Amino acid sequence: MTNGTVPGEDRPRGAKMAIEVYTVSRDGMVVGPPRATVSVPHGYEPALEPLNTQLAPCACPVHRQAGAR
Repeated sequence: MTNGTVPGEDRPRGAKMAIEVYTVSRDGMVVGPPRATVSVPHGYEPALEPLNTQLAPCACPVHRQAGAR
């Protein structure tokens, strides 16, 4: 299955973005018809914190070194 863009006329009215949800196999082949359509309305702005403030610092050897980013 490849990524694609839905033509504007197929999007629900007033939607900034529409995502169709499918069931896929492990090799990426579509198994069935679309299960749902998720729409994001115009003007919607999520109030999310940046991920770097939500997750604990990385504990790998590279990032434990002083001054490493």
